[in-house]
Amino acid sequence: MTVTGSASHRRGAVPGPTGPRPPRREELLAAASYLGVVVGGPVVPLAVYLTGRRRSPYVRRHAAQALNVALTFLVYAVSGTIVGTLLAFDNPGDALLVMVPIAVAAWLLMLTYLARAAAAANRGGFRQIPAWICAVLVT
Repeated sequence: MTVTGSASHRRGAVPGPTGPRPPRREELLAAASYLGVVVGGPVVPLAVYLTGRRRSPYVRRHAAQALNVALTFLVYAVSGTIVGTLLAFDNPGDALLVMVPIAVAAWLLMLTYLARAAAAANRGGFRQIPAWICAVLVT
């Protein structure tokens, strides 16, 4: 037996908490906005947000959250750089000893939350990232 119709019909537009499942293209764009943070910082989610915000509330919501994570992490990175620079005035070795593990742990934590949110977006859902790693700057 073959199934005909649109892609969302073939996949069975399963109603979720916000309505029917979005088209596959929108799911991929939403997931790409999260994964783009890892390689492009805020550039990729900003591009997805600006191009898709009027067409799809689903893409806008995910791209806004990904952009918020990228901007929050950027603020944390600048703050860490300032603290590391101040520590380096006393002893550069100690500055590296303190700041490198903090930076690696923060990056791995951000990567974990981004991967979980991208997986949820790829399935047509939404996973809220905690406010301490995702300050709401863009809605």
